[in-house]
Amino acid sequence: MKTRVIFASVILGLGLATTQATAATTTNTDDSPATTKPANAMLVNGSQKQFASYAEQNIIKFTHTTNWQNFMSVVSLYNQSPSAVLTISPADRAKFNEATTQVINTLAKQKNAEAIRWTNQAGYTARMINFLWNADQSLSQAAGVQ
Repeated sequence: MKTRVIFASVILGLGLATTQATAATTTNTDDSPATTKPANAMLVNGSQKQFASYAEQNIIKFTHTTNWQNFMSVVSLYNQSPSAVLTISPADRAKFNEATTQVINTLAKQKNAEAIRWTNQAGYTARMINFLWNADQSLSQAAGVQ
């Protein structure tokens, strides 16, 4: 009788240990826009400097506008520290989104393969930055509800 109780206890203990091990191996999924794009699909790791060089050679007039400066300042800040873009004011966020639209429209007028590549990279980068802003806003609202 005593051995049956010990055996049942051991089986019960192993069952609980297995359940805890299974719970510990769950994974979180990342559904951010960047997860499906390779790193070279965004203006990161120095490619923003190559993009600026391309723009200075091909869309000269646009690079002297405030929209260009607004766009590049946020992209540069994002490259220095992605979390730093969370400190940008809502007004500056709106200016960035307006500037992004202008950058993409200006590049679309170029109609060459390199301009298309830069258009895609600028768009993906802007989407990632907006994703961070939206996620931060959702977290702030959730924290305020509690």
